[in-house]
Amino acid sequence: MTHELETERLLFRALKTNDISHLANLESDTDVKQFFPGGVSTRKRTQDMIKRFIACYEEKGLPCFLLFDRQSQEFIGRAGFGMTEQGEVEIGYVLHKKFWGKGYAVEAVKCLLKYANKNIKTANIIAYATSDNINSFRVMEKCGMHYYKTDIVQGVECRFYKISNYN
Repeated sequence: MTHELETERLLFRALKTNDISHLANLESDTDVKQFFPGGVSTRKRTQDMIKRFIACYEEKGLPCFLLFDRQSQEFIGRAGFGMTEQGEVEIGYVLHKKFWGKGYAVEAVKCLLKYANKNIKTANIIAYATSDNINSFRVMEKCGMHYYKTDIVQGVECRFYKISNYN
């Protein structure tokens, strides 16, 4: 397996067009997507999402990665960057539920924030989660992000966090 980033427990591989086999189950899991404004995705919506993520990388230099366990090579989830409608660079992640509560999200986000500092030209990196997703707030806070506003995303109230990209 080729990878582009790694941490103590994670391997990050750039998303490819044929990664539907990895992402279809993740994106259609009702438990995993319960806190996402758009909810679960069909296979078609997931394939369209993959195309958008790849285009975002090609056009704006904002990558999305698949995450794998370094020891077992098991697929854990996805994490990466995107661009909001307001032109802000956002960071996000989605993990299979068997990996929740084990520090993988914090490990992934911290690695990506270091990547952004060296490779993405923007003053701040933002993240958001629905207002009832307390666990995601903790991830953002553990990664040094700070709450700065509440806003509506796809009809759902969300809390927004940010961190300076220049250290």
